[in-house]
Amino acid sequence: MNEIHQPLARRVWRSNVDEEMARMAECLKRFPLIAFDTEYPGIIFRTYFDSSSDECYRAMKGNVENTKLIQCGFTLFNAKGEIGGVWEINFSNFGDPSDTRNELSIEFLRRHGLDLQKIRDEGVDMFGYGFFPKLMTVFRSQKHVEFVTFQGAYDFAYFLSILNHGKLPDTHGEFATEVVKVFGQVYDTKVMAGFCEGLGEHLGLSKLAQLLQITRVGRAHHAGSDSLMTALVFIKLKHVYEDSRFARGLIYGIGKSNLVAAPAPAPVPEPTLPLMCQQNVASYPVFHNGYVQNYEQPQLVSYDPSGAPWAFCNATGTYVQLTHLPASTFAYPSQTPSATVDYLGPVPNYYNNNACYVVE
Repeated sequence: MNEIHQPLARRVWRSNVDEEMARMAECLKRFPLIAFDTEYPGIIFRTYFDSSSDECYRAMKGNVENTKLIQCGFTLFNAKGEIGGVWEINFSNFGDPSDTRNELSIEFLRRHGLDLQKIRDEGVDMFGYGFFPKLMTVFRSQKHVEFVTFQGAYDFAYFLSILNHGKLPDTHGEFATEVVKVFGQVYDTKVMAGFCEGLGEHLGLSKLAQLLQITRVGRAHHAGSDSLMTALVFIKLKHVYEDSRFARGLIYGIGKSNLVAAPAPAPVPEPTLPLMCQQNVASYPVFHNGYVQNYEQPQLVSYDPSGAPWAFCNATGTYVQLTHLPASTFAYPSQTPSATVDYLGPVPNYYNNNACYVVE
């Protein structure tokens, strides 16, 4: 499969967004599977190994609502494993000095080749253009589409937050409900890897692709290339994991790695862990820490069981309770659809029999 030439991402800017949106809409008619990825300026609120599900969701909600999306990548493909096209949309909205960011994450993205100044100068104004309402109109043009991510909680969260004027639901249960209402049938390739012998949920996207003998096209941590890798991993996993329906509707973690709470496709002889095919979880990543290892992070925020915010002080080596939390430095403008767009609210639920669960 990986001997087949795969397309490079079509880069979308302010100057060609109309043309590329039309191209994507046409492609979707024959390639109704959508792998997508986002790039964003790191995280502000951090979670820990013993954080509860509610704490993890609050951290993700705070991170998404207080930061701006930089890139979104989409790869359209079909059930035969054929790639229809890859798009990498650059958004101009991030870049004000006051914009919330994790500086180490920003430096990480720069080292991996993101030209943040060009994106700022030439990217699409997602609000002025009404990009996401228009994109939802494109998706609604087809009776049935499926969405594929890798560790997709943040990807879905940014999408939902932008459609809802910068806000996410209050609880992770409500979040899962909104995901299935808007997106319908979803897969997370990180969850799928957890069902496959010799793989596991502890693997990152690049390592998982390497083990599956998939060659990357483009650069890592660019949304277009990562969405293509996600599609190719999904295609390969569908071959090695025949009954993928057991992974349908599961989104990998909101900041914390635990076991998949779903029925196993078949009993594993003398398993050391249920549902994980003999994988070693000793090296599980226990924090959702954006792009860098935890020990490289600057001072970030977590919560104690009562909900009080605390931060680790590097100078003293102790935790200190915060009297206030960082506030959002921007407000999402209202995304009133333009006259040429018929998006008037949430996507109708074409998928009444679907369910979506957050793998915590």
